[in-house]
Amino acid sequence: MLTPPQIFSVQHFCVHDGPGIRSVVFFKGCPLRCSWCQNPESWSKEPELGYKEHSCLQCTTCVNTCPTGAMYAPGHWTTDSCTQCFRCIDTCPGGALTRFGATRSPENILHELSQEFALYRQSQGGVTFSGGEATLYPEYLAELLPPLQAAGIPTALETCGLFHLKAAPSLSTLLSSVANWQEFSAQTLWQVLSRLDLILFDLKLMDNQLHRQHCGSSNRLILHNFSLLTGLARAGQGPKVWPRLPLVPGITDHPDNLHAVAQFLHHNDVKVITLLPYHNLGVDKYNWLRIPIKFDHSMLGDDALQQATQIMQACGIRCYTSGEEDYAQLYGDASCSTANAY
Repeated sequence: MLTPPQIFSVQHFCVHDGPGIRSVVFFKGCPLRCSWCQNPESWSKEPELGYKEHSCLQCTTCVNTCPTGAMYAPGHWTTDSCTQCFRCIDTCPGGALTRFGATRSPENILHELSQEFALYRQSQGGVTFSGGEATLYPEYLAELLPPLQAAGIPTALETCGLFHLKAAPSLSTLLSSVANWQEFSAQTLWQVLSRLDLILFDLKLMDNQLHRQHCGSSNRLILHNFSLLTGLARAGQGPKVWPRLPLVPGITDHPDNLHAVAQFLHHNDVKVITLLPYHNLGVDKYNWLRIPIKFDHSMLGDDALQQATQIMQACGIRCYTSGEEDYAQLYGDASCSTANAY
């Protein structure tokens, strides 16, 4: 396996990341830079040092502890000299310094998850891989998934959709050619994706220029991957794919974008979506990481959510809130049914 990923959190008792009660494993590293992102600690693949100024006692313990002199004042350091030994965190009496990201072996993660297996089975839940972007680490996932499958634990992936799968020129060509399918299915990433039970696929902006402006990358590969995965799912050759749309005030909630998303879903024979209202609960983390805030807006209001819902439903798309999805509406699997739509 290549360099193992940094895991910045493992959260348990989650109900918004797939059916039932779940544990979510968060990977560091993301190919997008969405202006509204509330998890900036997920962007870099590397471990990071954060500073919570409100907790700092100004005691200079961190300065005295730093072996390289990178920490020249409480909570202030030079990245060029910092070796990421993180000794300052261990000695900080106020808890003002924190680490984002830790190297954990698949065995270590599996041991922690195994404590929750009974709850997964009781609630028809499971494990969800999130981030950041977990598809950056297919070799690592390839070690995690088989033991979970062997234990009968359902798995899901939350993805921004920006990953690279080598595929045939068209879905029909891929499925009709044994050679093409063998080449495609030999990819480690596809072997990982094909083991999943569910992919929660985020769509953001349909206009490519706006996507570049607000997310830092073209959306063409993302849309291609969505079409490919939903096509394979319909053909019985891949996991279920459920779309989600973050509703960001003045950006993704514009009627033009909502109509374009609905049209794209219809083109891929998908008639459902989860709407994720924007919240600003992660703004403080930008300050902790010394990252400039690009988007500072209040939470999406109920009226805006209702308006977006009405637009999507008028276009024939059934809308759900996170944690209330009825997955049977997509693939006819009654065991995934959890709640009602709007």
